[in-house]
Amino acid sequence: MAKKQILVVEDESIVAEDIRRCLENLGYAVPAVVNSGEGAIKKAGETRPDLVLMDIMLQGKMDGIEAAGKIRSDFDIPVVYLTAYGDESIQERAKLTEPFGYIIKPFKERELKINIEIGLYKHNIETQLKESKEFYESVLEGIVNGVWVTDSNDIIVYANKSMGYVNGLTPAQIMGFSVMKNFQESFKPYYMKARESLEPFYYAAIPFVTKDGPNYLSGWLIPRIKEKKFNGMICTIESIPKHTQVE
Repeated sequence: MAKKQILVVEDESIVAEDIRRCLENLGYAVPAVVNSGEGAIKKAGETRPDLVLMDIMLQGKMDGIEAAGKIRSDFDIPVVYLTAYGDESIQERAKLTEPFGYIIKPFKERELKINIEIGLYKHNIETQLKESKEFYESVLEGIVNGVWVTDSNDIIVYANKSMGYVNGLTPAQIMGFSVMKNFQESFKPYYMKARESLEPFYYAAIPFVTKDGPNYLSGWLIPRIKEKKFNGMICTIESIPKHTQVE
């Protein structure tokens, strides 16, 4: 198994060398040791380490917090902070960059290893969740049927782009709609039937005014259930036959 790569950012050369040796003794590889925020960003882009061990107080115009924020946003690399200061205002600034650890100097080898391993683990889980979210969203956006989801208060919290074929609105415009306030009366009884029964319900040929005029809608209403209570609805709208019109 390849060793995890840890980029070290520390402006005190003696301390930096101690950290490098400590990391190598723990079984990690150190692709580079840099002493500035600007250098950290450059090396992070070049070496793409698994994690950055970042001193907060650095020489130069850019401190470790600013550099960490840039590394996180540009390369999605986790950062564990090293600092000799426990100042609350510094910690509050550091939180905004979503660090994966925060170590106060002087630290013990065991503390360093624990923070790095937790940081690597958390980032791995975060990456998996992000990839899973992107996969399912790409599936939902790729299908021709309209799909939308409500919360427990019947407010739309997700809508795919195919919904726009029905009402001419973008997903961003649809989200926030209330089924009870913003939907046409013909649809509400079917929604409420699925909501109250907590059972999937297929609605067929409901008269509905779409962006193309009067038409019929069909689809599924699938309750989301949490602790045996209604927690929202997954709703689909099947493709609308163009030749069908409401008399």
